[in-house]
This record gives sequence, C-alpha cells and structure tokens, in this order.
Amino acid sequence: MNDLKRMNIKELEDLCENMREQIIEVVGKNGGHLGPNLGVVELSIALHYVYNSPEDKIVWDVGHQSYVHKILTGRKDKFHTIRKKGGLGPFTDPNESVHDQFISGHAGNSLSAATGLAMANPDKDVIVIIGDAAFANGTTLEALNDINGKIKNLTIIINDNEMSIGENVGAISEVFNKVINSHFYLKLRKDVRKLLSRYHITKPIVKPTERLEQSLRSIVTPGGFFNILGYDYIGPMDGHNLEKLIKIFGENSRERTRVIHLKTKKGKGYCHAELDPESYHGVGPFNKETGESLSKSRIYSDVFGDKMLEMLEKDEKVLAISAGMIKGTGLKKAKKQYIDRVLDTGMTEGHTITMAAALAKEGIKPYVAIYSTFLQRAYSHLIHDVAILKLPVRMILDRAGFVADDGKTHQGIFDIAYLLTIPNIDIAAPTSEEELENILDFSLNIEKPLAIRIPKDTPYSYKFSNYEYGKWNKVREGNKYMIIACGVMFSEVMKIEKEIGELLDAAIVSAAWIRPFDIEFIKKEFPKFKKVIILEDGIEKSGFGTEILEYVNDLDIETKIIRKGIKQKFLPHAKRSELLEEEKLTGKSLLDDILMKVRD
Repeated sequence: MNDLKRMNIKELEDLCENMREQIIEVVGKNGGHLGPNLGVVELSIALHYVYNSPEDKIVWDVGHQSYVHKILTGRKDKFHTIRKKGGLGPFTDPNESVHDQFISGHAGNSLSAATGLAMANPDKDVIVIIGDAAFANGTTLEALNDINGKIKNLTIIINDNEMSIGENVGAISEVFNKVINSHFYLKLRKDVRKLLSRYHITKPIVKPTERLEQSLRSIVTPGGFFNILGYDYIGPMDGHNLEKLIKIFGENSRERTRVIHLKTKKGKGYCHAELDPESYHGVGPFNKETGESLSKSRIYSDVFGDKMLEMLEKDEKVLAISAGMIKGTGLKKAKKQYIDRVLDTGMTEGHTITMAAALAKEGIKPYVAIYSTFLQRAYSHLIHDVAILKLPVRMILDRAGFVADDGKTHQGIFDIAYLLTIPNIDIAAPTSEEELENILDFSLNIEKPLAIRIPKDTPYSYKFSNYEYGKWNKVREGNKYMIIACGVMFSEVMKIEKEIGELLDAAIVSAAWIRPFDIEFIKKEFPKFKKVIILEDGIEKSGFGTEILEYVNDLDIETKIIRKGIKQKFLPHAKRSELLEEEKLTGKSLLDDILMKVRD
C-alpha cells in the first residue's frame, strides 16, 4: 500500500482500469459478485490512498463489494482463488486478514460494528461503506438513531448505485410532494394568503407557504434527513471521480459524524453489467467477451417460480413476497406478470415476516420466498407474530442446506434445527421436483405456518405413487436396515441405491416431512429394524435425526437411531459437490460411512 500512496492521479486511474480487468477475468472463471465490485473500484483505491489500514478501520457492509479491498491489502496473488475451496473467501473475514475488520456476509450490521470500533479506538479513523439497499435494514436504522452524529471519528460512506436508495428517498419525497400538492395544503396556502391580504400584507418578507414548503422539502432530501439527525452530510457526489474522492476523504474536521453520499454505477467498465446490473450482481462463470453465462442449468428456485406463477393465476388470494431477492428466489417472471401481487420489501426480513402474518390473519395467502440463512434474522418474528397466533404464513426457504461458494455466512444448515424449536410450524423438505409442486398445492389450504426447504441444486425428478401431507414414502424394501433420507439427501441415496441393496439389504425411505413426521410409519416400521439411519443436509444437533431419536426413545422402541448430517460447525466456501464429499454425504464416501456406522 505504500506504493499506492506514492502514485499520482494518472497512475491511480490506470490502476483502476487494471483492477476492473482483473475482476472481470477472475469472476468470469470463478463466478462471484461482479457488478458491486466494478462499481467501487475508485472508492476502494481512494480509501486506501487516504487512510492507513489496519490502524484506521475500514468496515464493509456486505463484503461482496470488497474485492478491490482484498487485492490492495496483500491478497493480490491469491485473488484468483476467491470462492474456491481453500482460497479467499467471498466476503470480509477477520480470520482471513487483519485488514478485514468484521464479518460481512449479511447486510445491515456494518454501522453497528463500526460504532463499536470507533468507540474502542477514539484516536483512529473508522470508515464504514454501506450500500443504499442496506439503509432499509432495521439494524442500520437503529444504529443511525443511536449514533446521532456524536461519534466524531466515524465516517459513513453511502455507496448509492441507483439500485435502491434512489427509490427509497424518492418514495419519501413523493409522500411529501403529495402533501405539498394536496387539497389540504393548497387550501391552507390560499387561506393564509387571504388572511394576510385582509390586513394589507401583500408582500411578506418570507411567505409562510413558501417557508412551509421549503421546510417539508428539506426533510425529504438526503442532506436534510441526515442534518436533522445530527450528521455532517456531503453529497451526493460522483463516486468515480478519484481526485475528488481523495480530496473529500482527506478533509475531516472531526466535529460530527460525517456522511459522504456517493453516486456510483453498478458494473462500471463492463458494458454487459452496466446494461443489466441485476443479472450481473452475483454471477456464475461467464464468457467475458460476450457476457454469456457458462451455466444455464435449471434449479429448484425456477421450479418454485413457475409453480408460483400458476398459483397466482389460480387463486386471487395468493400473494408472493421476497425480502430483496425477487430474482434469486425465482419470482422475476411472476413479478412481471403480477406486479401488484409479487412484492419486494427489500432487506427487511423481520418486517416481511410480521407483515405476512398480518396478511394471513386477514385471509390472504402469503408466500414469503427468502434464503434460509436470511430467515435466521427474523427468528423472534417467527415466534411472536407467526407461531403463537398459528397464522398460515407459507415460507419458501431457498438455498437450504449447502450453499457452496458463498461460504459460512450463507450455508443454510441451521433452519431445521431452529425451526424445530418453535411450536406450530410445519416443515417440509421436498425430495424431488414433482414433490415440491405437490407440497405447494397442499400449501394453498393450510391452517398453520409452513416452511418449505429447497436447495440451490438441479431438481431431481422422481414421481411417487402417493403424495400425502405429513407422510413418508418407502421406495425400496429391505430386511436388515432402513435408511430415511430427508429432502435433497434422497437424490444422493438413490445414486447408490444398487450398492445399498447389494451390500446392506436396506430399505430406503423418502422423508419430505420433517414436521409433522410420520408417526404411524415410525410405530409400524421402526421395530422391524435393528438400526435406522437418518440422513439430512442440516446440522445433526437438534436436527431431524435428533427429533426422531427423541420420539423413538419416548416410545420405548428399541431400534437404534443413527444420525448422519453435519456436525455442529460452520462450513467454508467450496463447490457444493466438494462440501457433500467433505461431509461424506454423497457417492462412495456416503456409502462407506453408512457401512461403517451400521457395522459398529
């Protein structure tokens, strides 16, 4: 970084272009977050030019915009390994580098973290870079309220890439514009002027109506909003003007908390990403010349999206909601056709769940499509607003189980365990594409909350002879052992079905229902076998296998229950296939581990 500080503006601008080329090259091969990183190249270089990391603390809100930061802080030679097993992680992580001040997989935590860092280091500068979308997050608003401009060594940089904050600010502004142009306001203005003219005051020094209008308008501009809260606001300014960024960052009087509002372009420097920033936010490997994706395989999200479109057509009470993940959860097609019945609430998981609960209370059929790992943030809302009242909120937990390249903050391996702690919530894990569609059909007429887990995986096709709410399906008879495969693990078991038959003489059961689990099946079938193996793609502790183990124990059934899932730990980033292999949940490793467990 010392070399960086010795560069002139022309050299720094050349470095920006080189950075963009490097990011496009690596992300084109590995996949990753392309648009966000191309949009913060100048910002990242200016930050490291002015400040001295790690003594000065640079905090990123959602580290998917931290690629340049990683390259500039000693990780250039490893950048080609990003998102690869054993390589650089996709987000910032203090375990990876001292320059990474906090974990940054989920949006909204940066301002709270930066507050703590600034309080603990009053003689150092703390800089937090927060995207416009994160300003809708409740934690961010709580932090803004608490800081109140009082932390003088804290600088807040708003990376406004025109994907969210423009709409949010515009929405507030629109409300006040409606007030200003409303019948009430126009009448008030007329009455005031009439009153003034009665007393022959035709040219007041400051017209009251204009003053009122100006006051209202000042509130709804970003500068007015932050100034009212006690912050020093600068902007909006061009986030790609390197020279101006360096100048502004270096001018800090430390009188109050600074807010620097930057306008950036998501995907800047790569024409395909500039034209379609949503599609190039997070991408798989692609052809950098054409921008064409190298992977076009259909996933379970697509199955859900197509089915959701059908359900919206069938039932006018159906409403789809996503907390900032319309495209990621497969709802983009439905959104285009049913714009008023497919809602995007932004990064507001708690609000979304409670709103859905209230909709359900009034007879609407809400479907909340949300990543498994993001639903964790609404745990209290699930208990307080959904489960206690037993309201039929339908939750589609996308990215359940292994989530590959996004790493430990995004692995959907805890949902079974944390949902099982909450009464009144049914949990389904479809074992095939066809079963997902059938469970969604069931869901139209439920009378209690339902969570449906779907993995980020190519759909497995298997048509069962019978689909029944809360019932499991035996697909293979056996005499010695029984294997119960929950959700996506069914497809993994079926890959080795022949070997299971030859080596184990084991029955195979597809278990799409985690709650209610099939009590009749347990009572009837379990006593026939000495050992039953429960397979799941979640943590073993407090998971599906544990639930069955406790139930069997309470019934005094002597069958030994063998749980096989993920040990209580955080999983790193790697390919989904690599993670399955690492946990011995696929192919020969799965077979060998089952053989070892039943023979112990």
